[in-house]
Amino acid sequence: MGIRKKVLAGIGLVSVCLTFIFYLFFKDFILKNFDTIEETFVRDNLSRIKATIQDQAWSLDTITHDWASWDDCYNFVRDRNKEFEETNVVKASFTSSLNIEYMLFFDTDGKLVYGTCLDPQQQTLIPVPSQLLSQLTSHDESLFRHPGTDSHGIGLIKLADMIFLISARPILKSDGQGPPRGTLIMMRMLNEPRIGSIKTITNLDFTLHAIHSPLPHADSFAILGPLLQNPDSFITKPLSQHEIGGYGAVKDIFDQPLLLLRLITPRDIHIQGQRTLSYLLWTSILTGIIFALVIFIMLDRMVLQKIAVLNQGVLKISKAAQPAYRVQVSGMDELASLSISINTMLDAIDKNQLELKEKEVRLRTIAEFTRSGLFITQGHKLIYVNSVMELITGYTSEELFSMNWWDIFHADYRGYLRAKIMEAQKVGSPPEQYEVMITKKTGEEGWLDLRIKHVTYQGNPASFGVCTDL
Repeated sequence: MGIRKKVLAGIGLVSVCLTFIFYLFFKDFILKNFDTIEETFVRDNLSRIKATIQDQAWSLDTITHDWASWDDCYNFVRDRNKEFEETNVVKASFTSSLNIEYMLFFDTDGKLVYGTCLDPQQQTLIPVPSQLLSQLTSHDESLFRHPGTDSHGIGLIKLADMIFLISARPILKSDGQGPPRGTLIMMRMLNEPRIGSIKTITNLDFTLHAIHSPLPHADSFAILGPLLQNPDSFITKPLSQHEIGGYGAVKDIFDQPLLLLRLITPRDIHIQGQRTLSYLLWTSILTGIIFALVIFIMLDRMVLQKIAVLNQGVLKISKAAQPAYRVQVSGMDELASLSISINTMLDAIDKNQLELKEKEVRLRTIAEFTRSGLFITQGHKLIYVNSVMELITGYTSEELFSMNWWDIFHADYRGYLRAKIMEAQKVGSPPEQYEVMITKKTGEEGWLDLRIKHVTYQGNPASFGVCTDL
């Protein structure tokens, strides 16, 4: 694989790894934050619903306060004034100005003085059902105890399997002074139309179910236990990729969990978080690709192309074997400096080669014009002989190079000479001198004065010999 491909592959791998790490880090970070925002959004909506229900109760309490702090009402509890009953406690008051279903007057002992309710079907005022009345009076006596003139009870209450908004106020004079002559209780049924009005106000589609009655939704059972342990909290639970449930407890007037508030909303925030993560991923991939290409182009122009030019120049010099050729890399960077260094090295090599050639020519000239035979051996082979050796032995240089050089000597002297030479074979030792008999190519015998010097030639041990024909 070429260096360009390696660099591109390396940059691409780094970009992919960084994108993957970046994605894993932001996947948890972004989705966790979006899910936190989603949960906060659901809890805020649950708070809005509970606050709206409380506002409905406060609205009822305002009406109850106006009636309870009234001289006519104060006198009515004492003398059961029929005129007050016929003038004020009428159907029109229930359906229009008061918008209530129940109105009950109690004395200071908590006994009913007068009570009536609006029949939802006949739209007429009827006596309060005994079951509902008995449940109301059997509750905590705090509804009928008033330690101060401003004491009151506001909230929700369950009576006869129905849920009511209830307000209890002490019956006082118009100036708000007492002593209290009893308690005025007004109630509104928390029926579907009123729940619908709360939905309209909050613009939220929720459900309310009595906690101690069968719950219609399966997801409500899993959260009911934790919710009852901490009824002031809210619980959120993703139901699917597209919906999230929010749950809360609505307490009654006695501060006990009464209703399960269930709100199912689309997971728009979670989905937006996933989209944001997807956009971020594709942006990271695109950025990584652009980054890799820019880095590669910069490296290619500033480094790789110059290396390629430098490599081509060196290859051209090595193939052409022209000492005059030089590499060419422009610029002021390290690669340009390297090309200058290479050219300087080539100049030095050319100079050394020229000097070596001159020395070789001089040595060859001397070797050819000397009267002595000169040779160099490595192992059992001759690697150099001069022309005098050809005259002495009768062999040509090619024949001498192809034969075992020990075969030049007479058989009676080969073993002796080899033993002596091997015994003294040490580079740098003084030359050894021998008188030996040789056998020429013609078969004639001759005597040589032989001197052997052990040297290093071309990096390997060798023997340099000088011989004179005796």
